[in-house]
Amino acid sequence: MADVNIQQTPQSAPPAGGGSTGIVAIVAIVLLLLLAWFFFFRDGSPRGGADVNVDVNTPAAGSGGGSGGGGGGGGTGGGGTKTP
Repeated sequence: MADVNIQQTPQSAPPAGGGSTGIVAIVAIVLLLLLAWFFFFRDGSPRGGADVNVDVNTPAAGSGGGSGGGGGGGGTGGGGTKTP
């Protein structure tokens, strides 16, 4: 058998990258600033407080007649809301 002498030259290490990491960091910062602007400055005031007027009208309860089942269930016993 013949002796084989194989020599390999060491390859240089690949570059450290870092370019895409910086871009991702910049995009994340811009996204956070955009969200902060949307939540805190969307109506022009620094506090984000808007003058909200909420008017909730619920329908009146009917004069429910006859829930006469069972005893001691904790209900109203069949009486509805009486209007004057």
